[in-house]
Amino acid sequence: MMAGHQIINGVAIIILIVWSQFTRAQTVITLQQAIVLAQQSSLQVSLNKNNLEIAEQTYKLQRAQLFPQVNLNANLPGYNSSITSVTQPDGTIKFTTVEQAYSNVGISLSQKIAATGGTFTASSNINRFDLLTGNRISTFNTQPYVLGIVQPLFRFNETAYNLKTAKISKLIGSKVFVKQQEQLAADVSSLFHTVLQAQTNIVLLTATSNTTDTLLKTAKLKLALGKIGEEEYLQIQLEQLNTTAQLQQAQNDVELAKNKLFNMLNMPTKSEIVLEATKPTAIQQQQLEQTSSTILFTQYKQNNPEYEQQRLAQMQNYAALQRAKYTRLPSFNIIAGYGSNQSAPLLNDAYQNLLTQRNATVGVAVPLFTAGANSASLKIATYQQQNQQLQLQQLEQQMMNSILGQLLAYNNALMLIHNAQLTDSLAQRRYAISTNKFNAGKITYTDFLLAQNQRNQSKKNYINAIASYWQAYYQLRASTMYDIETQESLYNKN
Repeated sequence: MMAGHQIINGVAIIILIVWSQFTRAQTVITLQQAIVLAQQSSLQVSLNKNNLEIAEQTYKLQRAQLFPQVNLNANLPGYNSSITSVTQPDGTIKFTTVEQAYSNVGISLSQKIAATGGTFTASSNINRFDLLTGNRISTFNTQPYVLGIVQPLFRFNETAYNLKTAKISKLIGSKVFVKQQEQLAADVSSLFHTVLQAQTNIVLLTATSNTTDTLLKTAKLKLALGKIGEEEYLQIQLEQLNTTAQLQQAQNDVELAKNKLFNMLNMPTKSEIVLEATKPTAIQQQQLEQTSSTILFTQYKQNNPEYEQQRLAQMQNYAALQRAKYTRLPSFNIIAGYGSNQSAPLLNDAYQNLLTQRNATVGVAVPLFTAGANSASLKIATYQQQNQQLQLQQLEQQMMNSILGQLLAYNNALMLIHNAQLTDSLAQRRYAISTNKFNAGKITYTDFLLAQNQRNQSKKNYINAIASYWQAYYQLRASTMYDIETQESLYNKN
């Protein structure tokens, strides 16, 4: 009787001993440490960084098209031998074998003009022609400089549009990275607490198993002395069998959960770790007012890549609408050039006494009949733009409701922690009282078992409440990209 009394009264000591053995030679990791590890070395963060680099390089690629493009072109040499018809002075045609060699080299520059959508060009060229039959002659033709411009009129400015979309795409890429990091924190929190819950369950079941073992030995002695009935003895046996089965399942659960967490943290799967529950700080335990949902929604619009993607979609739809409008109008294309050229048998002479060359062309295209294609394109673009605006309004409504729901979930999680702490304290007290009554023979094992189960469940509920809080905390950060503690944008902090 005394042995059973000591074991039951010292159940808290047993739990501490079991936990101490469980954590021996193992690394203790907090939630924040796990998140930092994942955000620094996980496979997911490598993917996130690669995606960020792709966004940066895509922006550079798009911008590069707006800088001067310099090209070197050459044909060294060209050769032609053929029979060519030559018209004689009297109008007859004579076929003559002609053998020629020709070569050219030139450098050219082109520059898009963002303000007007036109293109400026500059080039310098050297051409050489050699006649290899009859009176062999060589001729050089040079164009020391040729300046030109191509300017479309009454057309959508694609150059300016591409520059704007490139900037927004880069901004989206950087915001996506920050959001992915915050979502990774939420994912780590979910797996972290799954492991923590499984480990806590093992500790509680192990302590229960040890207690039940002692009670079973004491009950066997009492049964032999006739102090308890066989039914109560069998009930203790059944409880021990159930506890053993639950403990085996819990060990399987914790191994599976640990493997998933190790994979996310990019750690060896055989690592020995114990996770430590992290309570919210005093600042974190402050509930958010419902009016905070307006601030959080404003932060979402400023920080979240989803909203930037809607802005980009608006620009794309606007561009499609403008293109459709311009296709119904006459289009003009101005091509103008100015430069110099000269020809001579010697290369040096081909750069002397340069002659001026000029050209100018105004092309026009007028849509006369398109069988309604232009009108249909305009209507499609108009409806697409209207749909995009409606979709943006829908997104804002959905996100406002989502943020309000997450805010309420956050506050509810704080309340659950407070209630779980109080429930755990009461359950521990009830268990101590039930233990004393059971030892004194004032209650049955069924009553004692109920108190023990409530104590264990209250411990689990406390861990569950902490898990719910951190999940709500990191999900709110990922959705709004806003730090509710420092009241700063997570995007600007990065």
